Order: sequence, then structure tokens, then C-alpha cells
Amino acid sequence: MPTVSIRKCPSYGEAERAIMTAIDDLGGMTHLISPGDSVLIKPNMLGAYRPESNVTTHPDVVRAVARMVLDCGGRPVIGDSPGIDPFPLVSARTGIGEVGKTLGVPVLPLTDSIPVAAKEGGKFRKIELSRIAVESDKIINIPKMKTHCQMTLTLGVKNLFGTVVAQRKAEWHYKVGLDRDVFASLLVEIWDHLRPCLTVMDGVWGMEGRGPSNGRGRHFGIISASDDALAMDQVLSPLMGVKERDFPLLRAARATGKILEDVRKSGDAIAPFVPRVDLPKSDSLRLLPSWMDRIGKTFLSSRPTQDVKKCIGCQKCVQVCQARAINMGPDKVLSFDYDRCIRCYCCHEMCPVDAIKLQKGAILRVLDLLGRG
Repeated sequence: MPTVSIRKCPSYGEAERAIMTAIDDLGGMTHLISPGDSVLIKPNMLGAYRPESNVTTHPDVVRAVARMVLDCGGRPVIGDSPGIDPFPLVSARTGIGEVGKTLGVPVLPLTDSIPVAAKEGGKFRKIELSRIAVESDKIINIPKMKTHCQMTLTLGVKNLFGTVVAQRKAEWHYKVGLDRDVFASLLVEIWDHLRPCLTVMDGVWGMEGRGPSNGRGRHFGIISASDDALAMDQVLSPLMGVKERDFPLLRAARATGKILEDVRKSGDAIAPFVPRVDLPKSDSLRLLPSWMDRIGKTFLSSRPTQDVKKCIGCQKCVQVCQARAINMGPDKVLSFDYDRCIRCYCCHEMCPVDAIKLQKGAILRVLDLLGRG
């Protein structure tokens, strides 16, 4: 039976002790890592964000986990695959590069995709993941506790999408289109392929609202550890006010028979967070059959728009759009081809200055007005 431990941790100065205690609840790091094991430590390194932005895994959490692996005689490598920003800049800005330098642990971009064998009953015949992730003896997953505009939350399982190399992430968004449940099935299959031996959640400070990068910092004050990332998601999502039926990832796990009926909980008693976590509006979920996608895109789903005053003209939105639905003209003005747009919201996710807004579909705007009346 998988175990999920949650420990109170008011500040990052107390993170190392909280992490050690949470991992001890699982049997200790020596129970998970043997001398000589090659270990990929996979934090959230979404982009070139400073720790105080609450977008990426805090370097103090990465440092504590890496030290524990070294103490066990493991051979750790810290790695991720940011979507757009150059890896050296991400490594430096997040503070994770300095952690590696101080501890003598390599901090590397996840490159060199290799195919993994299709799982029986899986939806996807071909998935390519980073060679380092596939061939490491062990994986330690260190996500950040955040909301997510497309997937509602990004917790333990979603963080493993970072083992998909660079631009292939956007390609997957393009392949699955408007259907969040199909994308969630992909995430579940990636987790099932990799099965990290340990997931440590950085929930000291996380994010609410329009995450994963443009929301607001939220102090959750916890560290969580589990020997099963899916079990962690099952335990943490209700604390954040999300029921299984409203969480695409857990719906996909249930549909594929992966949901866990028995999870052992350990650690401190943590009540659901009050005031409630500000969740992104789930207005672009699959509400219509696939042959009505055009209607759904036009009248139900949110569409990206530009805040010209905030835009700095970096064109990351243009670069990440696999549908080629965004162009930048003179004076940094964006044009959107909404017929081509697949509503993956990668443009919103990768914008470093929150200049891509999400405007609700027409029907939902009308319903909002009626609700206010």
C-alpha cells in the first residue's frame, strides 16, 4: 500500500527537517536509494523564474533531497526540460544551478529522446521520453504545489511531463487538442512508465489562480512525500478543494484502472486549506462530442488575448505555439487565429510577464452575467 506523508513546514528554513521527517515516514531514504544507484532528481524548472516567484521548485528543497541521496551513496543528477528558456538561464535564475555547483551534482537539461514500449491497454502507441529519465536506476520527483489553467492542478504526476524533451511538449498539446482527458491519460501513462521511487512536494509556497506561472503565490506551509506520485495527487487534490470528478488527471487514472483505493496517510493532521484555494475556471473542459469541437472552441472555451501594455515582445508565445495560430506584428501587437488555436494555453503558460490573458467563451460570459443578476 502506498504511503503519503504530509508535514507542516512554515518556511524554507525548516524545509530540510520537514523533508527528512516525511521521508522517514516512508521508511527512510536508505530504504529507497542504494549505494551506487544512478538517480535523476526531477524538480519543476518550468522557466527562468526566481525562487520568490513560486513557479519552480525552491532550491532549498532540491538541496535537501540531493544531500540525502549523496548521504546514501547514490549518484544524483538534477535535470528537467524547460519549454522555451535556455537551460543555463533557467538553471541560474531558479537557483538550482547553484545547488548543483555547491554539492558537486550535475545539473543537466533532459535531452536525447528515446521511445518507451507501449503499455498494454494504453491510448498511445509511441511515447518518447528523455534517455536520462528512462535509464536512471531511480527517479526522485520534486514538483511544486500549483494550480494549472489547463489541468486544474499540477502536482506529482504532472511534473513528470518535464521528461518529455523541450518542444515535444508543445507537440503533444497539439496532438491531443481540446480534450483535457486525453492529455491527462498521457500524463498517467508517462507516470506509469517512469514510476519514481519518491515524490517530494514543495508546498511551502505554491501557486493559486492562473497557474502554473501567472497565478499568485500561496503559502500552503507543507512538505509532502510519497512512494507513489499518483497517491500523492489523490491525497493533496481534495485539500486544495478539487474533487476527483473535477480533476482530469484522476478521472483518467480512474478510467484506466490506475486509481488507488487504499492509501496510507502519515504525518501531521492537515485540514483542507482555508480560505479555499483560488482555482482556475474549468470552462474549456470537453463538454461536447469531438465533432462539435468548432462550436466548443467558439462559444465555450477560453481564448487567449494580449495585454499590449504588459507585453515585452519576447515572442515566446509565438515560438511555443505548435498550431501556428499566433503572429506578432509591428509595435508588439499579436494576432490570433482562433480557428487554428487548439486552446492548449501554452502561450499563457510560457509568457513571463502575464501578457496573455484568457477570455471566457461567449456562452459562459452570458451565464456569468445571468448569475450576477
